[in-house]
Amino acid sequence: YLEGGPGGDALETVPLIFASRFAPFAVDRDFIMIDQRGTGYSEPSLACPEMIDLRDDTIEMELTDEEALAFSLEALDECRARLAREGVDFSAYNSAENAADVNDLRLALGYDEWNLFGISYGTRLAQTIMRDYPEGLRSVILDSAYPLEVNLFTDTPANVDRALNTLFAGCAADEACVAAYPDLETVFWDTVALLETEAAPIQVFDLQNGETFDTFFDGDGLIGIVFQGLYSNEIIPVLPQLIYEASAGEFALVETLLSAFMLNSEYISLGMQFAVQCNEEAVFTEPGSPAAAAAAYPELENFFAGLTNLSEVTLDVCQDWGVDEAPAIENEAISSSVPTLVMAGEYDPITPPAWGEQVAANLDNSVFFLYPGVGHGASISGECPTEMAIAFLNDPTSAPDDSCVADMAAPAFTIAGETAAVTLVPYSNDDFGIAGVVPEGWTEQAPGVFARGQSGTDQTAIIFQALSADLGADFLLGLLEQQLQMPAAPELAQELTFGDLTWQLYESTGILGLSVDIAVTTTDDLVITVVMLSEAADRDALYEMVYLPMIEAAAPQ
Repeated sequence: YLEGGPGGDALETVPLIFASRFAPFAVDRDFIMIDQRGTGYSEPSLACPEMIDLRDDTIEMELTDEEALAFSLEALDECRARLAREGVDFSAYNSAENAADVNDLRLALGYDEWNLFGISYGTRLAQTIMRDYPEGLRSVILDSAYPLEVNLFTDTPANVDRALNTLFAGCAADEACVAAYPDLETVFWDTVALLETEAAPIQVFDLQNGETFDTFFDGDGLIGIVFQGLYSNEIIPVLPQLIYEASAGEFALVETLLSAFMLNSEYISLGMQFAVQCNEEAVFTEPGSPAAAAAAYPELENFFAGLTNLSEVTLDVCQDWGVDEAPAIENEAISSSVPTLVMAGEYDPITPPAWGEQVAANLDNSVFFLYPGVGHGASISGECPTEMAIAFLNDPTSAPDDSCVADMAAPAFTIAGETAAVTLVPYSNDDFGIAGVVPEGWTEQAPGVFARGQSGTDQTAIIFQALSADLGADFLLGLLEQQLQMPAAPELAQELTFGDLTWQLYESTGILGLSVDIAVTTTDDLVITVVMLSEAADRDALYEMVYLPMIEAAAPQ
């Protein structure tokens, strides 16, 4: 598997995402994940902690666009200078060298041939391997294809505009979405303009240590969060709601997503990204062309002007990174007869479906599929594309059955204030010694912990657990206060008796402003708890549909 970025850390994220994204691929075959040179656990690492430090140092400042860009450029230069002092040769970090590493790994592991699976930049790396080392390849999956011959700096403004228009059109074509969020495009751009005039104060959370930051959210921030959200088929459904809530000065969804994106920034090596892009994009980019490309979309122009990695500014940054000028072949389309599956998502904001079609057209033995309602990384976005990818690996000589694509629906856009009905089903846990009911279809992420997972921003969850009565209810409440990062001890709201059990019901708030409801009862042997984490809009409905019925049904085994 070839990670994207460039610069994405593959191995550090294995505990977080492997089970949900990649486990199906490993059922009948070895699944090999690597940290590419300069990333993750590889040595030397080209990570730029200076950028993380800058974020933490300035997150509570209200900076002008010019100040923010200047600080970013200074931190990047500090990273570059440090890596140079440590002896890093930036010209050694490029796709050709990366491809040689991958082929060397194949030989070292003793495989005569293997299958390549790349997403995003991983597809560019895969194409380089197809060109330079075709003898070791059985098949290739290119998901969210990044052709060698395109220019990321000049093409991205058009790609972002296309994806935004896909979102606006998708909502307009959905009866419930257009009724709840009419004129979404107009509301979006009006809100961008309003927030550029006066940034909104918001809070974000460091999900690693629980620290809360007061910061500011401006119009370019709204463009950025929607752009990032379009990568994920789990987040796409909430974007119309997020836009409308932001237009009304409500930023709970914004705060949730920004907090998650802060965590993601820990898993990329920016030094490797700049080394590769300076080597393979900047050297083939005419000065002034990124700025001209952004100017063709006036509403996006200021957004791109502030980006250090996708704009005219990047060309200036690359002047200092000391990379060699890449040979012309690194900017030319490849041709290959290796069996190749090319996959694209309809909503992908960075590698549009047209790029996938472009790559497939140059490959003699390829098939291309477009997946509706999906963003970046189509192969791991749902059952249909995953099953098609696995079928292709099982038999690369035949196109996979694509009948399931016709059954893929447009995004199920969330509507604020609508809480889906919940069915409760019997549940027991021998380790805890308890029995009761839990919501059907919610995912048990840990013993007794059930997440609704309605969208990529859905934090709704239920905890149904028990511990020894010797530890006591106060110990349990203190533990929950710490784990759920409540600002203060939960307050007793009422007592309820169901059968032989009397429950104390507590209320509080937790991380990301979630409502926290805690029910506790004590038996001779156990302290049993039911905890519900919910958003304000859902809390009352879920309290009646889920929380109270779970308390009533809960009992020792």
